[in-house]
Amino acid sequence: MDEPKIPNGNLPLRVNQLDAEASDEFIHEIILEKLRDVLKYLQLSNIFTSYQLEVDAAIKFGLWWVVFRKQRSTLGQQLLDLEYTSVRPGAKTLSAITRVQSLLYLICNVVTPYLWARLRELQAIRSFSDSNPHLDKLITILQTTWQYVNLLNFVTFLYNGQFLHVYERICGMRSFHPKGKQLREVGFEFSNREIMWHGFTEFMTFLLPYINMRKVKTMFTFSSAKSSDGSKFCKECDSYPTNPTRVADCSHIYCYHCAASLVTTDGALECKACNVKITSLGNLERAQHLISLVDA
Repeated sequence: MDEPKIPNGNLPLRVNQLDAEASDEFIHEIILEKLRDVLKYLQLSNIFTSYQLEVDAAIKFGLWWVVFRKQRSTLGQQLLDLEYTSVRPGAKTLSAITRVQSLLYLICNVVTPYLWARLRELQAIRSFSDSNPHLDKLITILQTTWQYVNLLNFVTFLYNGQFLHVYERICGMRSFHPKGKQLREVGFEFSNREIMWHGFTEFMTFLLPYINMRKVKTMFTFSSAKSSDGSKFCKECDSYPTNPTRVADCSHIYCYHCAASLVTTDGALECKACNVKITSLGNLERAQHLISLVDA
């Protein structure tokens, strides 16, 4: 028998159906992560390691009970203005999915995946495989067959845009736009901003190693009044010199670290007091007569 047809104006795009599924998975991961954080502070994080499948099934059941059971659509579908409609053979018009279809959705999307995952864990135990070789082989055949069925269903979905999942065919329901197809407008503001900042970050990462930050800092640093006393303070940092060093050509005082760093990084030390340039560490002399003065 023929199925009721959805008007062209209400047919959903394939990409909208895929986005709805991706949104559902993302929402599930968010809830799982928040629950994990809560249980971590209650020192119950071992629940996820021992009962991870049960926790996943409980979250899916909760979403079904709160959202799907009442509104006949998932959270991802609601974000894209989609919902399920019944396409049972023999029906003349579109109608809301029934309670039986909702329960079938729960069985196909929550109960069956949980039981199958538990069976796969049991199959992974060597003692089970050794004691039940025929059952182990049957499970492998069923899994392979199910993967081929999913692949065939997805190829069919890409061709006609109907029934993204096998359980939708089993339950006899399809996605549609109840208010008519909406224009799919994609905003690129966020993407453009991310691209711009990513390019700027790469440019600065490439440029900064070639900038002598000490020299830039020196250009925008003004000597304080205490620097007028050249016999006590370092001409670079304007503080009492550590390991006092005297420039041989002009007799001004620097910290050895300040003077050696400038010569090493800039290739030359230009005295701030007299503009004499020192290009070699050999022109620096230890100011022995200042050590007692600085210590005092």
